[in-house]
Amino acid sequence: MARLRGNAEGTMDAKGRATVPTKFRGIFEGKDDLVLWEPQGLDQPFLVLTSDEYFDAIYEREYALAEKERRQDLLHEVLGHMDDVELDANARFVVPEKYFGKAGFDKGGKLFFLANKTYVEIWSLPVWKMREAARRADRSLMDFTPDPVQMAAARLPESGEPADE
Repeated sequence: MARLRGNAEGTMDAKGRATVPTKFRGIFEGKDDLVLWEPQGLDQPFLVLTSDEYFDAIYEREYALAEKERRQDLLHEVLGHMDDVELDANARFVVPEKYFGKAGFDKGGKLFFLANKTYVEIWSLPVWKMREAARRADRSLMDFTPDPVQMAAARLPESGEPADE
């Protein structure tokens, strides 16, 4: 599978079909092994769209490393929270109703797709925006803006005198 990068907003129609953004379509179109996965950890994307081969590799690795008592939990956490999906001719797939209440999805609403190398995270756009605002809440705009005083000082010659222009 090609490596995925970037993000894009998408939509969900009134029937609960999510449309894969154009920039990700070429990777997913024509695949007959797409799965939708609901991660079980905190602060995780609500749904992940990828190929079945990706999850097979993860499951096999994790199962081999897991202690015997943990293997049944692994089955539930990974394989028990997956749904097969098919893209229609318009690169849409049906989001199962069971995810709507938990994910903040709305029929006719906006979605946020975030690429992560071999899969795409799918968030409700309002949930994504709240998450990002909370994540950045302890940082001021100055954390993202160059300090003009420091930049001017960096341009001064070693003597401390302003440079002649």
